Amino acid sequence: MNKEKDLIILTSLVAIGVFILGAVVSLLQSMQILPILILGIIFLALILLQIYPKFNHITENLEKIVFFIVLFLIIISFIYLYKPI
Repeated sequence: MNKEKDLIILTSLVAIGVFILGAVVSLLQSMQILPILILGIIFLALILLQIYPKFNHITENLEKIVFFIVLFLIIISFIYLYKPI
C-alpha cells in the first residue's frame, strides 16, 4: 500500500502541472484550452481520492465507463471519416 501512495503522489503532481499549465495558457493565449484546465482539476481530485479504498473502486468503475465511451467515439469518428461520398 505504501508503494501505491508514492505513485499517487507522483501522479497528483502531474495533475497539478496540467492544472497550472492550463491556467497559464488560458490566461495568456485563449480560452480554448479551458476544458483541459477543467479536466486537470477533475483528474487531480480523482487521483488524490485514490488513497481511500471506497473511492478506488469508484474510480475503477469510472475508468471502465470512460473506456467504452472513448471506444465508441473512436468508432463513430472512423465511420464519419471513411464514409463513402
